[in-house]
Amino acid sequence: MRFTTPTQKAIVIAVLVAVDIVLVLLFDALHSEVGSVILTVLQVLGWYLATRMFRGPGESPEVARPWWRMTNRWLLSAVLGAVYAVSALANAVFSVAGYGSLSGWVSILAQAGLAALFLTSASRLRALARVPA
Repeated sequence: MRFTTPTQKAIVIAVLVAVDIVLVLLFDALHSEVGSVILTVLQVLGWYLATRMFRGPGESPEVARPWWRMTNRWLLSAVLGAVYAVSALANAVFSVAGYGSLSGWVSILAQAGLAALFLTSASRLRALARVPA
């Protein structure tokens, strides 16, 4: 199943965010460190699954996306990569300052991983855009 229209993509993102909110509220109510780690893993898997299912203009819905391609536009990948990188850095500073926990460090690693994926995507997409057709 591939999602190509903005409406389809918005519905998928809304469902993922709704599930995420329910899980955040549940795990927060349980004060579960293990639950927070599981939630982080599920969030990363959700992001990566969405990037495999979404298609932009000019992308074939039948062909699998390369592992590194997170979006269809290099600038979107760059912005998302930067947001995740800044978030990981800020959370690492807070963790080193004494606000850290196991789930916090797992979250930092997840954010850094997503930043690396999005920034790799941005770099490769920008290089592809520069190649003459």
